[in-house]
Amino acid sequence: MNLRQLEIFSAVMRYHTTIAAAEALSMSQSAVSNAIKHVESQLGFQLFERVSNRLVPTEEAKILLEEAEPLFLHQQAVNQRAADLRAGRIGRIRIAATAELSESILPAVMAQFMNQHPNVYLSLDTRPLNSVLDAVESGLADVGFGMEAHERHGLTLRPIADLTTVCVCQRTSDLASLPFITPNDLRGHKLIAPQMSNGIGVIIAEAFSKAAAPYMPAVEVRFLNVAARLVQENWGVAILDEMTVSSGRYDDLAIRHMQPKMRLSLSAMLPRQRIPSRLSSAFIAMFQNQTHRVLSELQTRIGVSSGS
Repeated sequence: MNLRQLEIFSAVMRYHTTIAAAEALSMSQSAVSNAIKHVESQLGFQLFERVSNRLVPTEEAKILLEEAEPLFLHQQAVNQRAADLRAGRIGRIRIAATAELSESILPAVMAQFMNQHPNVYLSLDTRPLNSVLDAVESGLADVGFGMEAHERHGLTLRPIADLTTVCVCQRTSDLASLPFITPNDLRGHKLIAPQMSNGIGVIIAEAFSKAAAPYMPAVEVRFLNVAARLVQENWGVAILDEMTVSSGRYDDLAIRHMQPKMRLSLSAMLPRQRIPSRLSSAFIAMFQNQTHRVLSELQTRIGVSSGS
């Protein structure tokens, strides 16, 4: 059966008469009837029983339709894409990102991008870092964003910015009076930290080890925005990345730089075997520009806060 025969077969299955199927397909009734007879002759079995001027599908016909359904869905997707192109709704970007970035910088970047490209479809899938890498590598996402992403054979990492860590605490904490925070300053404080399965958690643990300071988190979390929320609930103090604290959701907390600095890499992830679309490249450039602007504003904010 070729695609046209499948289309005719599907229409007859849907409408149960050759007349209705012919109207739906803009064909003559005789052409539809002849096509069905030809297919039945090719297959060697009957597809429909003629009952009271209606065509009742046989069990074999039902099985064939079930097998053909994915082809029709794909055809519909192609037709929809053609309709989008005709209407000027050109392009799509599927984004995968970690929770910290989905909450902090991505909403503003997406809003800016959609203002400039109103006919482009955007989607954002929030995942743990390893799942973001999987989504981009498998083609489920066109571009991913994350911190401390590790190299993979099927991925290309495009650097966005180098971040550093900050400490957040209640404004009434004795830590808030310090110009910066060291690992030893956190002795006696309940520390909320990322899990060691997170690359950022490893970096923090290594910094404490180099400073000969005990590293004993009271609470471990998967996402750093959750750590910030727990600090707001007065569970303790947390070491976060600059992007997380830039979201504006934690302005009630004191923010101080960590010393020595703990460097974190923020990257865009792209499939290695596929050239990124112009839209994806434009989105990444906008993300990078917004990142640098946010970091500059944060440095000013922390500097003013530390000096007050």
